[in-house]
Amino acid sequence: MPFEGVSAVRVLQEGMRVAVLNQNLLANNIANVDTPNYNPVRLDFQATLRDALDGNGRVSLRKTLPQHLEAERWQPQFKRVALTSKNDYNKVDLEQEMADLAENTGRYTTYGSLLAKQFKMVKDMLTGVR
Repeated sequence: MPFEGVSAVRVLQEGMRVAVLNQNLLANNIANVDTPNYNPVRLDFQATLRDALDGNGRVSLRKTLPQHLEAERWQPQFKRVALTSKNDYNKVDLEQEMADLAENTGRYTTYGSLLAKQFKMVKDMLTGVR
């Protein structure tokens, strides 16, 4: 099992974090639709989510004093897909970006709904509501 020992809440939280990162990348691609020589950047959603859950690709900040807080971030996995370009060598396909944006919004909404249901089930269990 690929995520043995990982709770459903953690999977949903990391999925939402990766979806937010993906949303920012897609918005950046759309914002640069008229920028000459711009190559769109895509996030490998599954690989990034897998790395986030496995703890791979994390970057820790160096601590020089014991009072420093522990901080680390994981590195997303990007992929560049640029097949065609316009006359100004811009390779953003606006229709593809909008479709990816809609798909990503659906992912985020689904993860959020499932997380809310998970918390509601725990709340109902603790309060004894059936």
